[in-house]
Amino acid sequence: MNTGDRNKPCIHAAIRELAESTRRRGGFSSALFAGLSGAEGTRIHQIFEKNAPALFPGSQLFPEEPLTGFFSSDDYAFDLNIQGRCDLIAISPAGAVTLLEVKGFRGNVRSIPVEGDDAHWAQAMLYAYLLLGHPLIKERGRTCRDIRVEIHYVSFDSRDSIVLSKDFTADALSSFFDETCRVYLETAVPLFEYRALRDRLNKAASFPYEKLRDGQKIMMREVIAAIRDTAKLFIVAPTGIGKTMATLYPSVKAQANGLTDQIFYLTPTRSQRKIAEKALNDLASEGFMVRSLTVRAKEQMCLSREHFCNTAQCPFAKNYYEHHRDALKESFRLSRILPEDVIGLGIKYHLCPFELSLEISAGCDVVICDYNYIFNPRVRLRYLLDDTKQRYTLLVDEAHNLARRSREMFSAPLRRSDLRRLLKAFRNFASRKYAAHHASGVVDTGDLHSFKENAGKCVKAIERVLRDFDGIERILAAGDGGKPDRHERLSELLPYKPMVSDRFMATRVIPPPFMSGIEKLIAALSCFFNDSQSFEGREKMMVTYFDLLFFQRVSERYYDHTYITAWRLLEDDDLACSLLTLDASYHLTDIYKDKSPVVFFSATMTPASYYISLLDADSSAQHPELLSLDSPFDSARRLVLSYEAHSLRYRDRFLTLPSIASFIADVIRERTGHYLIFSPSFSYQNALADALKRINPPHARFMIQPPRMTEQQKNAFLDRFRKKGDSRSLAGLTVIGSLFNEGIDLIGEELTGVIVIGTGLPGLSPERDILRQYYEEKSNRGYEYAFMWPGFNRVTQAAGRLIRSEDDFGIVLLIDDRYGRPDYRRLLPEEWHTLHTSDREEALGAIREFWADFR
Repeated sequence: MNTGDRNKPCIHAAIRELAESTRRRGGFSSALFAGLSGAEGTRIHQIFEKNAPALFPGSQLFPEEPLTGFFSSDDYAFDLNIQGRCDLIAISPAGAVTLLEVKGFRGNVRSIPVEGDDAHWAQAMLYAYLLLGHPLIKERGRTCRDIRVEIHYVSFDSRDSIVLSKDFTADALSSFFDETCRVYLETAVPLFEYRALRDRLNKAASFPYEKLRDGQKIMMREVIAAIRDTAKLFIVAPTGIGKTMATLYPSVKAQANGLTDQIFYLTPTRSQRKIAEKALNDLASEGFMVRSLTVRAKEQMCLSREHFCNTAQCPFAKNYYEHHRDALKESFRLSRILPEDVIGLGIKYHLCPFELSLEISAGCDVVICDYNYIFNPRVRLRYLLDDTKQRYTLLVDEAHNLARRSREMFSAPLRRSDLRRLLKAFRNFASRKYAAHHASGVVDTGDLHSFKENAGKCVKAIERVLRDFDGIERILAAGDGGKPDRHERLSELLPYKPMVSDRFMATRVIPPPFMSGIEKLIAALSCFFNDSQSFEGREKMMVTYFDLLFFQRVSERYYDHTYITAWRLLEDDDLACSLLTLDASYHLTDIYKDKSPVVFFSATMTPASYYISLLDADSSAQHPELLSLDSPFDSARRLVLSYEAHSLRYRDRFLTLPSIASFIADVIRERTGHYLIFSPSFSYQNALADALKRINPPHARFMIQPPRMTEQQKNAFLDRFRKKGDSRSLAGLTVIGSLFNEGIDLIGEELTGVIVIGTGLPGLSPERDILRQYYEEKSNRGYEYAFMWPGFNRVTQAAGRLIRSEDDFGIVLLIDDRYGRPDYRRLLPEEWHTLHTSDREEALGAIREFWADFR
């Protein structure tokens, strides 16, 4: 066995990676590479290991045996070290050696190819070659001239299995090992050489700008420290600090010095991704070598939308592994890999662009993507992030958004209407009419009898779940009166302590009978879809199937004391059931804790303690590092005025609206310019628009944001602000927390003032009140967590639309008497230097005095 040349650098690879990257053929549709969760695969292996003695009576058995070896050749400047753990080795009393690999899958054993899978055989043969030099053989004084290799395919659903076996000579295994390693090194060596050159260049390269902005130096120093110590770092840094470069520059330096392998720059907006790409280009102009990939959502990259990820039918998926290595090699020539580049490669080589982007990402220094690809359990990049040998750094931009979105990521909704559509389709499949269509060749489903039988099982399973939905509707449909059996239905749920309000119900636990029905439905659907790969309408049906799978996953993996099971009767006579998390901090922390350094940064994480607690479950016991930086801009160029003459509480807001509309008209009259006016709701916005129309100020024009605004309408709205030379003011009416709250940049006199009406409080709902109860019990700050702090973040986001550069100036006007309360005064950032008044003339005088300095 070759032990390698210690004078050569070494490339490390797992045996499975080596096998799949060189020998996998065909596309994504094989049942052998899809369908099982990690826990399900482990269960298959545990059962097999328990039954192994019966398969090999009298033999010595060695389960989960680690194997390692080297490939070294004068043809390469690198050695290849490979390692793995084979499922089972059996040595008979006569000395015969059998090496076994166990592969679990979903569905029927009929779906297994007669010869098995090339990548699985490659993995087993690589193990067999390494076994030739293993102490199990050598220490027993045996010479092993041949080894029997077996692959056991086991169905998770039925536990049926197929055994494929082949005998290999030592010479054949040696030749296969040599050939496979050489194929692997065709792509591994260029990447290894690139990284060696990258590290050398990036160690020497300098900061790309002539001078550091205020706050950048200390920010970069703290980022380096966090990466070095695998720590958590929270940074509150106002606009203008240069946060993107202050996180990327030290991260790239840390990578060059061996402190991290890969950097993920996470941001929710496409505009911020562009800023990150520009920062990397600026680094490259100064001599840095950085290869980056920007990931775009699968739906936006799809080249065959009519197939909707039907991997058995999509022309860009079904033969993916025949040409993907050519596309990967070509991608090595690119430094800044954009979605358009990947789409171009997908078209050229007939490959799914999204899947190709995931493969390309493994060879990139920086991956720019949405939060979902790290934190959302549905789309998380597990193949990269769960590799324990891979060290990665997370840079989380606009981190306040992750705090808000995390509850959605770990919650699982189901709708009755989706199940009803599924039921309709399966009833059709089980009908004689469908059989007649199949007989005439309209639909290709293989074994019609099995198809109809499986469809019938799905019908029964869906009907059972729908009966549970309908039972809940009887409780919710008519308030306290309800339907005749309402009290009987409600009494059945009493063990689960239901909380019932108008058209809403929640329990702390998932009712076991309901979850049992969901599990039986998933089992029936899994059997059906694995047996029936091609039929009309399959793609749309799979959406609900995936929703059910995620529902089950949340119930098994995540559901704990932070969850409720919520039922809501919707306006369109639909009924929704959600496994709703109230606090996702534990799940977020589990992703990065003791695994990777993470830097959370934002201009608007106020109050910081609130956001830290939402993003770091350990923060109360292990206080993370917090860095708060001052704004680099001159505070004299912004007036923040809190006008506290009027109540915006729900009971008062329409009484005070006429006076507020009149005051806004007077404020706009003080200076011709462009203003964004944020209302607390769309109904209030409509009433405000009517009031302003009655005032009809001759010095101003008004635009109104519709409730459902397309991207084209949004751009047209903003384009109006970018036009100059109008003699009248332009005022855009929008709603707090909607499209214009963040992610837009209006520079200079494109935006003159921001007016926020109210405190941004979220609307009342049973879910929000349960959230309040949860945090009241956890921290005695229920109102703050559920209402006050998330509302104030909306306010700071809206105020942040003003002053985007050092030359900007303008006013921020907050209208609500609550801003004068001590608790709100403590929230207002110190750097705002907020002026408080409830006197109309004093407020207008302050505005007039401010504008006098900018004539």
